[in-house]
Amino acid sequence: MKRVLFIADMNDIVKNMNEAMLPFFQVQLCTADEEFIRKMIPIYQPDIVLVFLNQLRLIQVQELKVILDENEKLPVVMVGSMYEFREYGFDDSNIRRLVRPVSNQEVISILCGMLALDYAEYEGALEHREDRRKHILFVDDNPLLLRSMKALVGDKYRVSIAVSASQAFEIMQKDCPQLIFLDYEMPVVNGKMMLQTIRSTPRFAKLPVVFLSGVADKEYIKKILQLKPDDYVLKPAQKERIFDVLKKHLGV
Repeated sequence: MKRVLFIADMNDIVKNMNEAMLPFFQVQLCTADEEFIRKMIPIYQPDIVLVFLNQLRLIQVQELKVILDENEKLPVVMVGSMYEFREYGFDDSNIRRLVRPVSNQEVISILCGMLALDYAEYEGALEHREDRRKHILFVDDNPLLLRSMKALVGDKYRVSIAVSASQAFEIMQKDCPQLIFLDYEMPVVNGKMMLQTIRSTPRFAKLPVVFLSGVADKEYIKKILQLKPDDYVLKPAQKERIFDVLKKHLGV
């Protein structure tokens, strides 16, 4: 795996860029400190240097230019604004310059090209990278509700959606979830029937199942709870309620 020395001032953009590179490169983050960079180059022996000029001070950039001149055979990719390149004297440099805004994929594509790597292989690595987030399945005959639920929790959890019990079981066979939100009032196969099937299937019997229902009648809710779901959420579901349920049953 090729080694990238990533010189930058730590911020959210840098963290995001670092995470994007990890499936394909060995990355060493490095602050723009002259002494530290001088020590890191012989120790880490990078194949390429990536520099983010954003938020670097002029004195840091001047020191960095000296170090890069001393290591002229080391390929360098530098990301910055047109103003930064002119201000810091890189406008006529042989360093490979990328002008912001630039995406993670564009940066990685350039790194791959300079290191004679196949960028398509990187894209494949991203597609097959394991997503270790908890898997949640929402089952409801209302596509609009499903989309809103996915948007609500999709940043924190891996979400699958199904508009029917048959579609839900197909998903469960391929990729078993850690928790199921199940609409009680679905047509054809309703929530009661699906819960009974889940509980009678050894593979799924212990999965937490949370009923969703738009009926607020006390007796109706009591009847539903007699089926012993793991929890109950009244629609339209509030964000705080959904996350409380997730934390209660998944611990995250």
